[in-house]
Amino acid sequence: MDNYQGDIGAYERRNTGGNTTFHIGQNTGNIAANSRDFTLNATTHSGVDLAQVVMAARALRQAVPILGLPEDDAAEVTQLATRIEEEATSTNPDPSRLQRWRTQAVAILASPVVSGALSSVLATYLGVVLPELPAGG
Repeated sequence: MDNYQGDIGAYERRNTGGNTTFHIGQNTGNIAANSRDFTLNATTHSGVDLAQVVMAARALRQAVPILGLPEDDAAEVTQLATRIEEEATSTNPDPSRLQRWRTQAVAILASPVVSGALSSVLATYLGVVLPELPAGG
């Protein structure tokens, strides 16, 4: 850009032999660069409501005694719910940890040893408040 006096158009026009790659961090919108007469289809992931994640973790932990889980699974779900809540209330929550623990909890809730509507509702609730991250996210 220094060689083009800050003129993005001039900088772009110098590139006649291929595509331009843009690296944009922390973007929450859609971008169409180097395009004309285009159609853009995109899904924007704008983050998670951590207060809702905390509520889901608390609901999960409170439901453990009535889910009819084997003792080891009950202890694991309780531990996962606690981890999720603590991570969601931390200063800098790690989305990959939240995702991993949500996936583990949902796997237990969906296992054949768990029956009843409550486990399905909890699994769905966790998926709504903490949806899967996009690939590479």
